[in-house]
Amino acid sequence: MALTEAQADLRRAHVNGGAGVLVSGLAWLAAGAALLAQGPQTGFFVLFFCGLAIAPVAGLVERFVFKASPSTTGKRLEWIAIATVPVLLGGFFIGWLGMAEAPFAAVPIVAIGVGLRYLAFPVMFGSLVFALLGAAFIAAGAVGILSHAAAPWAALGLGVIELATGAMLVQQWRAAASPT
Repeated sequence: MALTEAQADLRRAHVNGGAGVLVSGLAWLAAGAALLAQGPQTGFFVLFFCGLAIAPVAGLVERFVFKASPSTTGKRLEWIAIATVPVLLGGFFIGWLGMAEAPFAAVPIVAIGVGLRYLAFPVMFGSLVFALLGAAFIAAGAVGILSHAAAPWAALGLGVIELATGAMLVQQWRAAASPT
């Protein structure tokens, strides 16, 4: 199996990664709104629980909204997503541990963990878009840590960036799937 074939299969099965990015964008918007309205602890827990739902909800969206069939030759590359889950959990754990001392840094720390995970996705999907998303998350996380006032806006901005990127990825997927 060639890497490019496996990547093409994952792009087909996972709507070019767009479904997951769209669902993640909604989670970040919810967390940012909660951060603004209720404070850092609520924003952190909204992000945690919404984050738990990203993969299953994205899977449902792929199957029932976009009618994508499951991966075949790319199945082994899906392990990259599973293998990088500890990076996400580490971000949540570090954010949670620091909640008492630096509550507004908790969500930005998670953003850095998400960004680091995104850096592995170009291997899965064969697209540098995910490296750019990773860089955006790492940068927004750093800004949110350095400026507590920026933390909610960084979370909201990441949600908007993901929604726009997810829409672009879905559009690319549709263009690739349409007969020419």
